[in-house]
Amino acid sequence: MMKLDEIIGDVVFIAFREGERYSSIGMAENKGHFLIKGFDEFGIWVSHPGLVIVTTDAADSKPIPPDKIKKEVIAANFLITWDNILTIMHYPDRKGYDFPSEFEKSIGFEIPEKRR
Repeated sequence: MMKLDEIIGDVVFIAFREGERYSSIGMAENKGHFLIKGFDEFGIWVSHPGLVIVTTDAADSKPIPPDKIKKEVIAANFLITWDNILTIMHYPDRKGYDFPSEFEKSIGFEIPEKRR
């Protein structure tokens, strides 16, 4: 049996019941691969796969020439609510998808034994 704690920090496939819920944040598909950031009683928090803000108008509301248009990639997380998850698929031991658990890391100091 898989536990949610085991997929935090991994990339998983998630299919949505209603993909259009996320159209306002640039998600056009009803499924995708997402980096799991955490979960709570509302759903699963995932990393947005590519949030880009494009500036096309100047402060005076005049269009900016194409060579002056600015694109800014922004790191963002969003919530996929439990009621909108159709399925989750995890890839155990697949390179680039399954990473060591955040809860199994050794934290602290290690004192080497004295040499004789």
